[in-house]
Amino acid sequence: MDDTAKTIKKILVYLSLTIIFLVVISAVDQAASIYERASRIHPYFGYAVLALIIAGFMAIISVPVAAFLGLRKRPELPKSKESPEYAAYLEDLRQSLSTNRILKDKGFAFNDTDVLSSQIDKALFILGVEADKVIKSSASAVFVTTAISQNGSLDGVFVLSSITRTVWDISRIYRQRPGMRDLAFLYGNIGATVLAARGIEDLDLLDEQLEPILASVLGGGLGSLLPGAVNITNLIANSITEGSVNAMLSLRVGAMAKRYCASTVETDRKLLRRSATLEAVSLLGGIIKENSAIIVSSFGKAAKSATRKLFKL
Repeated sequence: MDDTAKTIKKILVYLSLTIIFLVVISAVDQAASIYERASRIHPYFGYAVLALIIAGFMAIISVPVAAFLGLRKRPELPKSKESPEYAAYLEDLRQSLSTNRILKDKGFAFNDTDVLSSQIDKALFILGVEADKVIKSSASAVFVTTAISQNGSLDGVFVLSSITRTVWDISRIYRQRPGMRDLAFLYGNIGATVLAARGIEDLDLLDEQLEPILASVLGGGLGSLLPGAVNITNLIANSITEGSVNAMLSLRVGAMAKRYCASTVETDRKLLRRSATLEAVSLLGGIIKENSAIIVSSFGKAAKSATRKLFKL
């Protein structure tokens, strides 16, 4: 049975690494496309753009990875709370959390009277609140940027770099990093979702969030636009939908990273993925409501500007 479990783990790691490789190939292909378009303007401009892309990729990858690897590695998780290693793991975690700057700023400190597990749960809850702020901020930026941009190549690079940064920021909050197998699974899941794997179940949940919000935003927001601008309703709806899909991805990855960093026992990956999806859906509605007005306002300004130019001709 143990041999079978090890074999399955190896297969999952290899699959995750394969997906990560495909994501890298996709990013390189998008960079080549941007370079080709820039070269049509002028060859030297293309070289300059290519140099900026390479420098950007180097900064995106090397700086966070170096800092990430500098974090304290999380000890091996016990299989359950009944495992003999559980008490030792909690003690090790207590020592790690005792030096956490966020907990110190919040006035949290461990004591010798309360049960250690309950104290750790409280500490992880405090850190979870801070992680939620990072997750929401990143998702909001992804939503607005990709909804307005509508540029597939650039949007893909931005989303990938944003969620990579989110994982790093969350790990820094907890001051520890997941093990390599966890990372392989996490980034493999990111890659799978970026490439295609937005499951039917996830899209159904997304539709449930989008339908009432789109009706509200488009119903009330278009009244402020110029007469005749109703023709751009579908464009606004598509933009909000595109931004929502990418924000959903960002929220989901952030929720998964938070759960990995806050786990005190081994977690079923399928259950973790499902719970992260549900949390992402619960947060998505607020992200859309808070930022949709920006999208409508941007299109409104663009419509008014285009109309003024039309009447000047």
